[in-house]
Amino acid sequence: MSFLAYAVGVVFLAWAILPLFKKDSSWVSMYMGFEELEDKKQRVYGNIADLEFDYAMGRLSETDFTTIRQSFMKEAGRVIQSIEEKKSSELMARIQKDIGNKQPKKKSKKEAKPICPSCGTENLAEAKFCMKCGEGLS
Repeated sequence: MSFLAYAVGVVFLAWAILPLFKKDSSWVSMYMGFEELEDKKQRVYGNIADLEFDYAMGRLSETDFTTIRQSFMKEAGRVIQSIEEKKSSELMARIQKDIGNKQPKKKSKKEAKPICPSCGTENLAEAKFCMKCGEGLS
């Protein structure tokens, strides 16, 4: 009996955790990619800080420091750029998808906008009275 309970527990746990590892267009998977890039950015910043410390302690020459620091700064720039591109592209795609799901279906034929018989003002399609003069629309 305990083996059966153990097996059911393992299956339930796998069922509950498995959706977290799927690569789909959900918000969770989008932020999992951001975390990896953020970690890489923090590592590059740490490397720059270590490099500056080594230079301050006199372990590096000025030319070595300048060359290595430039390469680290370029790497940091690439990582930040990829973070921003990923944020904007994935976020915009997700927003467009969500907006597309929320928008009501558009009517195929255009509704005629009533024109007031007394003043000639074009009114909203659902208007019962003129917006300008208050005359009843038929």
